Amino acid sequence: MKTFNYDKSGLLAQYYEILMELMIHWENEIVEFKEAKGQYDTNKIGQYFSAISNEANLKRQQYGWLIFGISEDHNKRIVGTNFKNGLGLLEKFKYEISKSTNDNISFIEIIELKPIVNEKEYRVLMFKIPAAVTGFPTSWKNHYYARSGESLISLQQYKIDEIRSQERLDWSKQIVKGASINYLDKDAIQIARSKYKEKMDKKHIVEEIDNMDDLEFLTKMKLLYDGKVTNAAMLLLGHSDYDYLISRPPTLMWRLYGSQGEVKDYEIFTIPFINVIDKIFSKIRNLTYRYLPNQLTLFPIETQQYDTWLLRELLNNCLAHSNFQLGGRIYINEFEDQIKITNPGDFIPQNIETVLQVS
Repeated sequence: MKTFNYDKSGLLAQYYEILMELMIHWENEIVEFKEAKGQYDTNKIGQYFSAISNEANLKRQQYGWLIFGISEDHNKRIVGTNFKNGLGLLEKFKYEISKSTNDNISFIEIIELKPIVNEKEYRVLMFKIPAAVTGFPTSWKNHYYARSGESLISLQQYKIDEIRSQERLDWSKQIVKGASINYLDKDAIQIARSKYKEKMDKKHIVEEIDNMDDLEFLTKMKLLYDGKVTNAAMLLLGHSDYDYLISRPPTLMWRLYGSQGEVKDYEIFTIPFINVIDKIFSKIRNLTYRYLPNQLTLFPIETQQYDTWLLRELLNNCLAHSNFQLGGRIYINEFEDQIKITNPGDFIPQNIETVLQVS
């Protein structure tokens, strides 16, 4: 049955409509349905991730879909899925997938729907898969996959060459379709003004900035071109309500782990990113330790667990050097004795050993 009931006024209404549309038009190279009533092999999901991502790129689409909870026959019935059904399991699964893809890319998002068929509620999962980045095929465990009809195959060499030969444009300067200056956050723009004046620290420049309206200021900062909003502008100053206008909406996630490896707390941050480092920094527990440097003094020395300047520098670099075309998430994982920061992108010298050899 390709029809079902749902809350048409809810926040997920658009995804119910997308699901119905996809069910009517059945599968193609960038859409795959699976029953997955219980669990499903992670390796197979990774292969589909690579294949759908590469096919979406070749078809000039921004993303494709892997959908669980739909029958695999031609009738396309909603059967429901129990895959990763538990608090935080889908978020953990996104991270698990990212560990075996190139540049740590993962699903743009995983949407959990509850359509109603014959007065019975079912659970359906929609995995939104980003298209391979311009010039870079998407791999799973160092292997490239593709689709042939409904089948999984290795990505043919001519398709690999086609993706790798694509022109690589400066993503930050590209115009965000459908966006205007009204889609930017007013408070974020004020922060940008303040930071710029603080950096320049010259009276005549401060006066010049104060006399500019927002359009003039953002054009001067090269965040707008002919009044049009760039990806850089949306990333730094965009209002969170309009993050969907970015082809792969970027997010940062801070997670606090307990001594047994369990997630004790977490928070997800979206645009605007101009002050996101301050928000993340405020979440990190930077404990103060007291110790006696030697036996000649009774007065302990206080020191913080992490050097604050160094920690901010690491966070800023992680944000600045992320490849936002990949659609992956930046993770700040805080443990009792360390902080692990990961972001989507390549380390240009390939690995740290190469850097050490050169130096």
